[in-house]
Amino acid sequence: MSTFKNFATVRVSKSIWALIGILIGLFLLTSFIDPYFFSIPAVGVTFALAAPLGLLAAGQTICMLTGGIDLSLAMIAAGAAFIVSVKSPSGTLNALLWGALFCIVVGSINGLAVGLFGMNPLIMTLGMNAVLIGVFTVGVTTFLKGSSSMPEILVTASNATFLFEPFSWPLVIWAVIGGALLFLLNKTGLGRLVYAIGDNAQAARLAGVKVWQVQWATYVICALLGGIGGVLIGGQSGAVAISLANPFLLPSVAAVVIGGTSIMGGIGNYTGTILGTLILTVLSYLLATINSSEAVKQIIYGAIILTLAWTYSKISQNS
Repeated sequence: MSTFKNFATVRVSKSIWALIGILIGLFLLTSFIDPYFFSIPAVGVTFALAAPLGLLAAGQTICMLTGGIDLSLAMIAAGAAFIVSVKSPSGTLNALLWGALFCIVVGSINGLAVGLFGMNPLIMTLGMNAVLIGVFTVGVTTFLKGSSSMPEILVTASNATFLFEPFSWPLVIWAVIGGALLFLLNKTGLGRLVYAIGDNAQAARLAGVKVWQVQWATYVICALLGGIGGVLIGGQSGAVAISLANPFLLPSVAAVVIGGTSIMGGIGNYTGTILGTLILTVLSYLLATINSSEAVKQIIYGAIILTLAWTYSKISQNS
């Protein structure tokens, strides 16, 4: 057992160093093509843009560690931002509470359907995504009719510098929440149960673990992380729309698999996801520098996911 643990630790360490090397290589290549990217203001903008993606990827990480996924996360993020904007005339705090309540309700439905009723996570969350699209499409002209602009304080918090460059408020928010997630996964009982369920849900159930409760908590946390990310995206753009977070769905999954989290569950960590997020953000800047379209970006993200999913599947079969 100790030999296996030592091997796993070395493998994780090597993978993290490999990701750091890829990030540095992409950073140098992008700086060579666009020298401005090497400046401190550009680094600050990169961190600020990476923060919302890092939060959505955090939600996907915790879901994928249990062997699940949340394909409704982009609509949860957009929905939370939309609700905050509509409720903002009654006060920013009140608006944020309404957005959090929306995330908890949707996350609970996803979690209970997957954990308690045994629905396939991919099918359940894909269906929830379709439901949310319909609800907000109708709601825009009826019960959710109102402001489409984010509150000024949230716009400032989503763009302002924290003390000095390259630090910004989005980076600080991401660092605090990311640190809390790392602590949850590595130092708490819930984190250990997340890994145990992803490794073998049936064995965890036989050991007395209430698997459905852990999965419920997982999808609620995922939805809340997505909601915070959505508010940051809305704050950075200044206005909201139903399609606000759609471009972040594939990258949020790609960042997780790049970071080494297995789509089969039980293997991975948020540290790798952070590096995967930064790699994709720098890659996105590089593609924008050479005038690549959004379609090209989506093709690259999809190719990354398919390639790594095939690789992890082969590794799992060989194991």
